[in-house]
Amino acid sequence: MLINFNIEKLDKLLYDLYLITGLTVSVWDSQMNQLSFQPKQMRSFCKAIRSTPKGEHLCLLSDRALCMECGETGKAVSRYCHAGLIDTAVPIKFNDTILGYMMFGQIADKPSSEVVPALQRLGENLNMDYKYLHSLYDELGSHDAEKIDSIANILKMATRYLWLSEYIKIGYDTTASKIDEYIRSHISEELSTKNICEAFGISKNRLYEISHEWFQCSIGEYIAKTRIEEAKSLLNTTDFPINQICAKVGIKDYNYFTKFFKSYVGMPPLKYRKSLKTSL
Repeated sequence: MLINFNIEKLDKLLYDLYLITGLTVSVWDSQMNQLSFQPKQMRSFCKAIRSTPKGEHLCLLSDRALCMECGETGKAVSRYCHAGLIDTAVPIKFNDTILGYMMFGQIADKPSSEVVPALQRLGENLNMDYKYLHSLYDELGSHDAEKIDSIANILKMATRYLWLSEYIKIGYDTTASKIDEYIRSHISEELSTKNICEAFGISKNRLYEISHEWFQCSIGEYIAKTRIEEAKSLLNTTDFPINQICAKVGIKDYNYFTKFFKSYVGMPPLKYRKSLKTSL
């Protein structure tokens, strides 16, 4: 099943949800890649934390862990992030298949006077002045559990109709679906525009049209993203050494694979694998 998110329409929907709730809202695909978020101007507290490499890494781990738990349960899940704020993820479903996740959060549920020890620990961990973090925490405001539940219920209703309203296109026996299946089944091989066109009896121009309509990127970029997706899955679910994984995703050179993976994921493959085992 091929899934195509209409980023422009989703961005507008998320902005409307942000205006109504005043909370940060985002959409993620089933591989836990963030597709869209609002507001574009990040809250000062989170922006300060993400300004440090370690803080950015911990935020990504928190988001991924929340999506993973949501995917495993198939239900809305709320949890504290590493910085002590509440995030909630709601699954986007088509029948029993999870297409992605809608997340809202960066919610402070305690007054700043009660979180001084936690902010001190956070400041030490990130080598930041906790008093500065404390002042930014004050700007967040607070929300009670009842409001969080109410917003989660609204988002549950919204996610049920995303694919009906063409926010998400779902393809089955289309040429795009078959091309996607072909790429995934040949991911360990050398893939080129020429051999894909020959396999489906289509012109390069037609392949480019399909790629931009359904994959929202060039065919070369889609192949690269699929290699990364498969590499992440192998790093997460197997103990294969890195040199075997790079061969399995169609990249023969270990050093090139490491640079290639880092350019997409933000960290080398070995560090990514270790991060999956990090306890938040």
